[in-house]
Amino acid sequence: MGKLLNGKWVMPLLAALGVAPGGVMPANGQAAPADVADALAAHSLIPAAVAGRVTADILDFSVAGERVIEGGDPALLADVWHVGSLTKSMTATLAARMVAAGQIRWNATVGEVLGGTIPEIDPAWNETSLRAFLTHRSGLTANLSRASTSDLGGGPRREYVAEILSEPPDQAPGDFLYSNAGYVVAGAMLEAVGGAPWEQLIVAEVFAPLGMDGAGFGPPQGAVIEGHATRLFGGLRSAGQGVDADNIPAVGPAGRVHLSAQDMLRYLQAHLLQDEDYLSAELWAILHAPVGEEGYAMGWGVGEDGSLVHSGSNTLWYAVGYVDPAAGEAVFVAVNTGDVAVVVEPVNDALTALLSAAPD
Repeated sequence: MGKLLNGKWVMPLLAALGVAPGGVMPANGQAAPADVADALAAHSLIPAAVAGRVTADILDFSVAGERVIEGGDPALLADVWHVGSLTKSMTATLAARMVAAGQIRWNATVGEVLGGTIPEIDPAWNETSLRAFLTHRSGLTANLSRASTSDLGGGPRREYVAEILSEPPDQAPGDFLYSNAGYVVAGAMLEAVGGAPWEQLIVAEVFAPLGMDGAGFGPPQGAVIEGHATRLFGGLRSAGQGVDADNIPAVGPAGRVHLSAQDMLRYLQAHLLQDEDYLSAELWAILHAPVGEEGYAMGWGVGEDGSLVHSGSNTLWYAVGYVDPAAGEAVFVAVNTGDVAVVVEPVNDALTALLSAAPD
């Protein structure tokens, strides 16, 4: 477990997180998003970058670099960025909206919601709750291997869930085990009570109400920024826009959203301001309440000061969202390459530069 700033918690989801902040922070306080994005895109293994900050009154962001390495097309403000596991808090936010509507309860169980609709669920899952999946306390394994789902063709979430729940828990329920698969099960539970695919539900209950008009799913398509992989002998290659340029569609609720920087900052602003017209104070508090010594809430790591953070990567992109209620600001940084050994330190530097000056 590492720290980005004093008392501010950084996700232990990727081993490289917790790198000490570097020298991007200017001596006189915050850096402008344009300067931060430019500094990131100057890195030889970061084709493009976005950096932004939002408060109650200000939404400011900038992009820099090329959409595709050595492609010549500059990144544009309207471009979209893949945010990987930042999707998780969005799925939890969808769940809160559905709890508010009386469609599901936090303690609704697999047996109640999916029992009888998915064959051969191991009985050990019958009493596991929606809340347990959203806080990584279900005991479910981290992922199904790509090989075990290849016959789905990226297909039905229902088949993925049937396979993952056919075996008993990997560890004792209640203990923390970060699980992408757990969020897929949560998404399937929401689909079952909502009567629509997760993709439709999240558009209706999260993207549309929060003005996230550019949000979508999977690798961005068309004349867009593309994710990049590290070549075997050094350098980068574009991952393109095909089926191999992202996680399989079944795992959408865990990490398959792309969106514009403006969309992401509007989303972070909602969690910063906690508008009671969107969710009650009680539901905001549940979403942000840390559980256990890991300090993980529903899609967020939580610092001692109440700050919220999560990183996301599908190995071709890397993004971090950070909400600091005490300072009244949130920040977002993303790059279109996912080699954590390369990008984590400069992205941590960028976050540090965007946030209010840290105390000595």
